[in-house]
Amino acid sequence: MLRSDQVLVTVGTACTLSAVGSTETYQALVARSPDFLPLAAFDAGLVSLDPHAENAADGMRWASGDHDGEPATLADLERLHGAELRANSGIRHVAQVADHAPRAVTDIAAPLPHDLEAGGLRRLAGIRFEDIRASSLKDMHGLFQDEPLLSPSLQAQLFVYGALGALAGLPRPLSELVPNPFGFRVASATAFGGHDALGQWLRPDAPQPAGGIPKDTFAVRLSHSLGSHGPALVSTMLAPSYSISRVLKNPELRESLRSDEVGFMRVPQAPSTAVGACASSLVALADIAPQLLFDYPGFQKPKMVLLTAADAALQPGYGILEAFGGGALMTGAKLAAKNEAHAGEPERTAHDALAPFDTDADGTVVGHGGSGLLVTTLDFALRNHLDITSIIVGWGQSAEAGGKAHFAGVGFGGENALVQAMEMAYQGHGYAIGDFHYLAAHATGTRTNSKTDLGTALAGLQGAAQRQGHTGELPKLFVGAHKAVGDGHTMGETGLKALSQAVQFVLGRPAPGVPSLRRLDPDLAEVGSHFHLQAEPTPGHADGGAICVTQGFGGYNGAVALRSATPEAFARYACDADVLAAYLDAWPRIRAERETRERVARRSPKLALAMAERHRWTGLD
Repeated sequence: MLRSDQVLVTVGTACTLSAVGSTETYQALVARSPDFLPLAAFDAGLVSLDPHAENAADGMRWASGDHDGEPATLADLERLHGAELRANSGIRHVAQVADHAPRAVTDIAAPLPHDLEAGGLRRLAGIRFEDIRASSLKDMHGLFQDEPLLSPSLQAQLFVYGALGALAGLPRPLSELVPNPFGFRVASATAFGGHDALGQWLRPDAPQPAGGIPKDTFAVRLSHSLGSHGPALVSTMLAPSYSISRVLKNPELRESLRSDEVGFMRVPQAPSTAVGACASSLVALADIAPQLLFDYPGFQKPKMVLLTAADAALQPGYGILEAFGGGALMTGAKLAAKNEAHAGEPERTAHDALAPFDTDADGTVVGHGGSGLLVTTLDFALRNHLDITSIIVGWGQSAEAGGKAHFAGVGFGGENALVQAMEMAYQGHGYAIGDFHYLAAHATGTRTNSKTDLGTALAGLQGAAQRQGHTGELPKLFVGAHKAVGDGHTMGETGLKALSQAVQFVLGRPAPGVPSLRRLDPDLAEVGSHFHLQAEPTPGHADGGAICVTQGFGGYNGAVALRSATPEAFARYACDADVLAAYLDAWPRIRAERETRERVARRSPKLALAMAERHRWTGLD
């Protein structure tokens, strides 16, 4: 029997941002809720919301224009902005791509919606220069300049929003839960290292400095060239920090950073960044998970980890579209041909152009995204009355062989990641393959991936079944394709977004089906018969299990297995009886308060800044 300090759990729900919008907006679209439009309008800065209202339309007010501050009705919002808000979100035709012809091979992509790539995300997160200067983080205002070459990159902004937004799930400040910041770590993932990966450390879309070289080349390189800058920015915003000039004038500030543990300073552990193509974020979890459980003399394992991932692969100048090529991408020409072939049937629009497992699957769509999710041990969560939203019962990562491992999932052996995750679930937690019901699939939208995605998952389940001595039919898992909801393929972030939807499923909340599915690809008839493939969202399973499986270029594969957190599940582990009893007695209140806290935070302005100010460790402020 595992001890409670040997079991990992998630705390709260993930905070995400993608082409659909923010967390609340995305979940409203999945659930087909009327809240989608007010939440999209909030993302766009058109309205302010009453964050305490359960329905987003209640208490809505105009946020600009002649009627600034006046009540706004859902009917008026629909009449004035409904079509525009829907058109400017999700997978869509992007006119700007044509400006980069002849390099551009498609005009279908999934950039962030509305104005979020043109300053709107900084507004939503509260990380504009004036926001930071007026906050308790004013000493680091130099990292948030408005000057285009020095402002945080879009990738960094996505890291900051998703990671810090995840802290809304905590009932008390992080600095109280983990008094010594060295007990905290940011574990991050990205598929791309930054603009230096393209040999471009100067943003090509920003005004070029005089003479072609900026005055502060180091600052420019830091703010835009490094994929690790975003995770480091998150860690810095939470750490006790002062400007160097202040410390030189006031040495006592440095003294205030000394830890109660002799010889140590009060700083977080170094952020880590995994770069494993599309599987980056699941590989990051597989890398950081053992550190939360590792006992070794002198080693200080983190008490809490903030798992985060972000990619802005369309920048700079949509160059990645040329790299993928028209064969791997969904294009306007392909979409027109599909519609012509199905004349007389409802037209497939750009919004549902990414169609995994469908006869129309003919290419992926590249998108931008960022996410964050808190991970800790069951023991720590029970003792601190944190809302446990899932139990991480297994994880795994694997390479591939077969001569084509540079493609995604085309080689062989990727199923090892899932077999390992299922083996951990079985050997360590007592969950067999029949205890899992949902597959958060990679589902890129290419015909090749449609086959390898389900094929790899099936091979992994079959391998796990053999190891468990299971005979007979395998359980049929519901398949979810979060990219098809409107995210597109967010590269290294995609696995964490899948994990966020798996958490929703095991909470008993709606999770994506395959919304763009109309006709199952006949080539998938045999492998597809082992799964439930449907367009409708699944209602979730509050005593269920979910798996996430992701394949990436270079032969990177990752897998994670989750189970619902229930009193019966906790009984599988050796917990302090009094601690567990107190937690279970308070759990309904803990859950309700967490749900309210997340809704209020994520429907309020300046989310990331508000979370940083609440949760950061302070010095002599």
